[in-house]
Amino acid sequence: KQMNTFDDFEKKIIEVKNFYIEFFKKTLVMNGQGVDPDFTLSEIKALAAFRGDKNYTMGELSKNAQVAMPSMTEMIDKLEGHGMAERYRDLNDRRVVKVRLTPKGKKLRKEFMQKRLKDMKEIFGKLSKRELDDLIESLKRARHILEKVEVPHQ
Repeated sequence: KQMNTFDDFEKKIIEVKNFYIEFFKKTLVMNGQGVDPDFTLSEIKALAAFRGDKNYTMGELSKNAQVAMPSMTEMIDKLEGHGMAERYRDLNDRRVVKVRLTPKGKKLRKEFMQKRLKDMKEIFGKLSKRELDDLIESLKRARHILEKVEVPHQ
């Protein structure tokens, strides 16, 4: 009986995960506004890891984006390939490599963030204050529960 419960649980988790992936893909689409067709969600996530007009180390960016360092390195490589970001050596410590957005990257990030805010207001603006509060509380509870679960390293 318990195995069926876990099988059902796994199916529900996968359904929820797939729903969220599709939901957030829809909210992240840029309608082709100056975006290369090869631009991926991971590259958009990398753009969003830049906060303000600051320059970052790879470690800071991977922490902001909540991805592993090798993944962030690959994401920044792609942004560089699109002319959106550039790496440079820190003048105070030549061992440190920092990353900054180019003017093209800054422009796209600004457009993306404005569009994302507009889309989120449009999507969640359909909810009543109570529904929005309930959704936020449910997400907080889900996160709290999931933080208790230790995931084994592969």
